[in-house]
Amino acid sequence: MEDESLDQDRGTEMAGPDNPLNKPGSLEPLSKTGLYATPEEALKKVSSEFEYWTGKLTETSLQMCYALIGANWVVFGSVNGILHNGWAKFSLVMVLFALGTNVIGAWILSEYLRKRIGYGEGHVDEWAKEFALNRGKDVSWPFTDKIQNTGKYMRWIKAGFTIVSGLLLIIGAILK
Repeated sequence: MEDESLDQDRGTEMAGPDNPLNKPGSLEPLSKTGLYATPEEALKKVSSEFEYWTGKLTETSLQMCYALIGANWVVFGSVNGILHNGWAKFSLVMVLFALGTNVIGAWILSEYLRKRIGYGEGHVDEWAKEFALNRGKDVSWPFTDKIQNTGKYMRWIKAGFTIVSGLLLIIGAILK
């Protein structure tokens, strides 16, 4: 039995009873009624999906790092076996880089966000002006470019280091 607590909020709006496609005999095209009632609702959906999938990237890359450590141990048999195989050593180095940058990135982002909260709380009038100025624009606000870029680079690092580690393990296992 699947865990029903997982992804409860991940249902699609299309499945709702108010969707015209679920009414008997309705041939009304989706584009005419739309999946979302407002542009804001659609943007919130995109934002929630972004948050979901970036969270999944963090979870998955962390799980893969643990799996790669175990797989290196299984393939090369011991610490000595790992230390005598350059591919295994580099695979584990990449895992350690991935794990280390994950911790460092989380720390840096949490500090940037803490400062941003302090700014928003301490500068209510400026915050409101910035909101009005940036509303509807493709800008980093309410975050900063620094926060957005750190998040972007951390996603690339998490995925990249983990994938490279896996490739190094595979090459090492083949050449063993």
